[in-house]
Amino acid sequence: MFAARTISSSILVVGITAVLAAQAPVIDVKLGLWENTIVTNIGGMAMPQVDTSKMPPDQAAKIAEAMKGMSGRAVTEKNCLTKEDLANESFMMPKDNKMTCTRTVTTNTKAVFAADVNCTGERTVKGQINVESLSGGNAFKGAMKMATTSGTQTINLNMTMSGKYLGPDCGDVK
Repeated sequence: MFAARTISSSILVVGITAVLAAQAPVIDVKLGLWENTIVTNIGGMAMPQVDTSKMPPDQAAKIAEAMKGMSGRAVTEKNCLTKEDLANESFMMPKDNKMTCTRTVTTNTKAVFAADVNCTGERTVKGQINVESLSGGNAFKGAMKMATTSGTQTINLNMTMSGKYLGPDCGDVK
């Protein structure tokens, strides 16, 4: 089940409140509770073929909808951004000990943080990340383009993301 495992691992790369490198970012974002939305579009993955001809129409429709739902789906989550998160060079990097990842910061200003990502190991992940601060650090928008390769199969992930600051108290949210 390479595809599901790879997609899950790749999405972990990008759980996004901010994206950082060994060099601490100077992007203007407030610390505290954030609500983030990520829309992921997946390309390059061979979708499994399912014969729905012998299924009841409602079941066939559910399967067709589930297959469509694998791409273009929005996920909204709350995250807590701390000063320690920003200072940690492994923040927002894959949590897979079978890969070694590096980032090369290409832009690091109060308005924009951009970096190239390169991970090698059991599979490779290469891509670009761009995050823009909005509304005086109360919001952000961004995009990621990643290609994950294992063996001869490559999956392209294109993500758009946005977030809004909810306040300094994170409560139970980590």
